[in-house]
Amino acid sequence: MQRNSIKATLQAGGTVLGTCITDCFNPEIVVAVHAAGLGFFFIDSEHARTSFDDVQAFVRVAKSSGVVPLVRVPQAEYFFLARMLDVGAMGIINPRTESVEEVRKIVASMKFPPLGRRGYGLRSIVTDLDFKGAAAEMESANKESMVIVQMETQACVDDIEGIVAVPGVDATMVGPFDLSVSLGIPGDFEHPKFWSAFDRMVAACNRVGVAPGVHFGNTKMLQRAREHGARFLVCGTDMSVLLNGFRSMRSEMDAAAPQAQTAGKAGGYM
Repeated sequence: MQRNSIKATLQAGGTVLGTCITDCFNPEIVVAVHAAGLGFFFIDSEHARTSFDDVQAFVRVAKSSGVVPLVRVPQAEYFFLARMLDVGAMGIINPRTESVEEVRKIVASMKFPPLGRRGYGLRSIVTDLDFKGAAAEMESANKESMVIVQMETQACVDDIEGIVAVPGVDATMVGPFDLSVSLGIPGDFEHPKFWSAFDRMVAACNRVGVAPGVHFGNTKMLQRAREHGARFLVCGTDMSVLLNGFRSMRSEMDAAAPQAQTAGKAGGYM
């Protein structure tokens, strides 16, 4: 299996930056991700219409670009976890993680024996037709694949110390909106309850060498999370980045030509 550069960076105490693919399922977007200097992306199969074909196509481009491809699965079921790895994902993000038992199940589903119970079925998307033997391929996959658990509920906060201490967990990713809803403060990322939970997660991760992370929609909040200790950083989505870029272009053009501000305001190219 290809070396997982972001896993190595996080294990060395560094910080990585990536984004999320939710709407634009054309692998060409990976070229832009690479050109922008991002280290990884994750394809969302929890909320988006992702297929296994989509994942494998993105992985092909990512491997040639040196970008690490991750996938967020719908839930912690073996057939999601193992098959996403079989089509080339180099790590799995599991949503709504709430217990130590669930995390042990996730790790067992993702790792080959003796670390887990994943069934052997590596194809060319993983081996690039350069087969090193079953033992070597399983050892490599176990070493390079990433286990990332999302903290999105009060239940996860309550058990976070045990969750991140499960052998095999590499990183966490706070889902801000779902977490704020569970905490009774929907969308209020200024509330002390939110940052108290966040800081508890960071402290728990740091005690056991796991990288604390978060997915925010803008760089301002992501920078704040980094100041609180987050190192696995995800910003925006494909569509939000496109929209913000188009809006920035439009606002700059309007500012440069105030007399033309009415053009397109009711629809037009926007």
